[in-house]
Amino acid sequence: MKRVLFHPRSLKFLKKISKSDSTRVLNHISQLENVRKHPNLDIKKLATAKKTYRLRVGTIRVIFEMGENSNIIYIHDIDYRGNIY
Repeated sequence: MKRVLFHPRSLKFLKKISKSDSTRVLNHISQLENVRKHPNLDIKKLATAKKTYRLRVGTIRVIFEMGENSNIIYIHDIDYRGNIY
């Protein structure tokens, strides 16, 4: 089982948005632990960094880092599409 760590900025954004949106984002993040079981997640590798990925949840984007052998998923940032890129 993978461990999920959040940057304080991402937690601040989750508190700022509506409860239904934050629940939906957290459900998608929890599915990251078993990416192979959930191939329907919209994940794309970012070209700017080696192990950094983007998860799309509607208009919200989650930028995270996941090591191949590591059991840690680090959530760098969560924000709306227009603000994160």
